[in-house]
Amino acid sequence: MIVEKSKIVLKAHWFLPVAMLVVGGDLVLALADSWSDPALLEAGLLFDLAIVLPALYWWCYRKRGRAALLKAAALSCLGIWVAGHIVPDQHHELISTVGFARYVGLAVLLVIELKLVVAIYRAAFSSSGANPPLSAAQDAGMPEWAARLMAWEASLLRRGWELVRRLVRLR
Repeated sequence: MIVEKSKIVLKAHWFLPVAMLVVGGDLVLALADSWSDPALLEAGLLFDLAIVLPALYWWCYRKRGRAALLKAAALSCLGIWVAGHIVPDQHHELISTVGFARYVGLAVLLVIELKLVVAIYRAAFSSSGANPPLSAAQDAGMPEWAARLMAWEASLLRRGWELVRRLVRLR
């Protein structure tokens, strides 16, 4: 029974063990090679961490749609950052060249998150007081609990704003 459940879970989430093998292999190679060919090792580490792992993540969770794509992009930014810490500073030739892509990717992800926050707050502060579009937040990969928490916070701010407006009118 447990073996069958494990097989089902592993079939649905095969990314994690594969990612651990890739990262473990990269770390063993980086430690064992003692940087005899730094350009090749740097390129390999950067390729594995910034391209291979995000592509594998997207492939494993592609049925989740846009959310998987956004998380793969975030994983790519993380891969560039991790590669920058694994590769010694004196061998940062390729990383210093493509390092700006990490900041561009993070900026795009930040804009998407801000867009979701604005949509949730706009819906909460609208005149109709309708429930915020939680489905848009979930489509972008935000967990349902986080979207609901943001909607609740926005509704509290709206109530507070309405209270302030009533108090100002009374004076």
